[in-house]
Amino acid sequence: MTAPRIAAHLIVGPREEPFLGALLESLADAAGMLVVNDNAPEPSPHAAVLAASRFSREGRMVVDRTPFTTFADARNLCMRIHEERAAGDWVAFVDADEVHAEAVSHVARNLCTLPAAYDFVDGYTWHFFQSFDWYTAIERRMMFFRFRPGVRWEGAVHETLAGLNGARVALPYVYAHYGHTLEPRRHAEKNRLYAALGKPGFEILREDQLDDFDVAAYFAPFYPHLLHFSGDHPPAARETIARLALRLGTYHQLTDRIARSQPFATKMRNVLMQLNYEQRWRARAFNPLARALLNRQSP
Repeated sequence: MTAPRIAAHLIVGPREEPFLGALLESLADAAGMLVVNDNAPEPSPHAAVLAASRFSREGRMVVDRTPFTTFADARNLCMRIHEERAAGDWVAFVDADEVHAEAVSHVARNLCTLPAAYDFVDGYTWHFFQSFDWYTAIERRMMFFRFRPGVRWEGAVHETLAGLNGARVALPYVYAHYGHTLEPRRHAEKNRLYAALGKPGFEILREDQLDDFDVAAYFAPFYPHLLHFSGDHPPAARETIARLALRLGTYHQLTDRIARSQPFATKMRNVLMQLNYEQRWRARAFNPLARALLNRQSP
């Protein structure tokens, strides 16, 4: 069978994206094209990283510079470019703070074997939180969807895809989300943006509070849910993690100290929660279709 043609769609905004290079490296063998809506003002903080990627060096990247209005609008710009460039039958749904494991390239190659009744392929993500050693959840997340003209994103924030009604298959595959490992101010700024778009977060700080707030108090609702990570980070992320661990050390040490001092009952509850998350994604291996998509030897 002929390998499927896949384009990754990516949105980047005005803030630095420390994991952008790692994301692009992790996708370089999985997607034939990268379509980017870079809505940062000039000069873009992402230009050098994008230019250094294999996508750019090999002529497989298209960058759109339309200013940001909503997340759905930004993603629909990528959909329009995908259609204009006839970029392929599948879209890889990615964010700049995610990094995939090497197995994503096996999944991408095997999409051509997926029955026509299926429109979505999902994986699972570790949501690392203020640490590279602690996470809050392993959640199911869309990785690939079929491209069809007329399919559109809807919603200013936490956008949803409309126009595809096919079946979904979830894989026994986990990759990493690092967006909440960065400076606490960044988390607070994101909450402010979401609130401005109509989706308020758990606590909205005023702009004059962003430079000086009680980090432990701000993140208090999250700390009781921290689960210890004992696995391996994706290879493409390791260099970035080593570099950021120095910059973020103060915040990550605070997280580690609070997580390790949780009451015994909280720790036991979290052990059970961790086992529940693990069995959810590992149980997907019982699905023959899911196993086939991860098979390194498939055509």
